[in-house]
Amino acid sequence: MSREKLKKLLCENLELLKKNSLWLERSYHLCKDYQFTSIEDLSEEQLTNLEALSSRFGRTIDLLIYKVLRNLDIYELESIDNKLDIVVRAEKRGFVDNFEILIEMKDLRNRLVHEYIIDISDVFTQVLKYSPDLLDVVKKVENYIKLKRYCL
Repeated sequence: MSREKLKKLLCENLELLKKNSLWLERSYHLCKDYQFTSIEDLSEEQLTNLEALSSRFGRTIDLLIYKVLRNLDIYELESIDNKLDIVVRAEKRGFVDNFEILIEMKDLRNRLVHEYIIDISDVFTQVLKYSPDLLDVVKKVENYIKLKRYCL
């Protein structure tokens, strides 16, 4: 793929990430003050809002790692053979203090999607905990790409 096409794809994926993060932020602000220890503590509306937040969290982490960070590595001529390298380079670029937080977020996303969870209140608590961190990473990635003038 040509450099120009790679750049266009990176910019398109960054726009998708930014739009998705706006919805994640909206959901987070709806849910951030919920107090619960089990799912029974939640109203139907709160449960619906937390499910939307969790879904948006999962999509945002996928877009971040598998679209934007991966495309950024390709554009900057880095190897993408190992997915771990993608998140390690995110730390080196200053997007996170420790790459393991991205792994934890991805693992949480996988739990949401692939496991049948009996008590989802713990997962909701973790999504609420990590959402501000994820939104912060998205901003740092966006600023990095703008600073490099990859997408204007």
